[in-house]
Amino acid sequence: MVQETRLYDSDKHETRSMRSKEEALDYRYFPDPDLLPLVIDEHFIGEIKNTLPELPSAKKERFIYEFGMSPYEASVLTSSRELADFYEATEKASGGEAKLAANWVMVELLGALNKVGREITDSPVSHKC
Repeated sequence: MVQETRLYDSDKHETRSMRSKEEALDYRYFPDPDLLPLVIDEHFIGEIKNTLPELPSAKKERFIYEFGMSPYEASVLTSSRELADFYEATEKASGGEAKLAANWVMVELLGALNKVGREITDSPVSHKC
């Protein structure tokens, strides 16, 4: 193995040798500076966790448990944040008809949007209709 420092040329997408290094001393190893320990208390960690959005995998599991969806249905409806939010608003507007709302969003709405090449963010239909 050649011990050397290489340079990346982004225009040519290649590397080339800059200088060779024959001994470990050439690498000028040095110890880390004296950094103070970083102490993060549990209260701060809890505050940060409370501000994070629900992760897609957790949302999928919640949809399965809370709305009685199949894993496939939950995967489709949590494939994007916007779609999951649209579904939840539709479910709420339907008076808690989770299965009916899921079928309408997945079959009717997404089918119609797909035909015209639109995404849920471009939908002319509101969950309030």
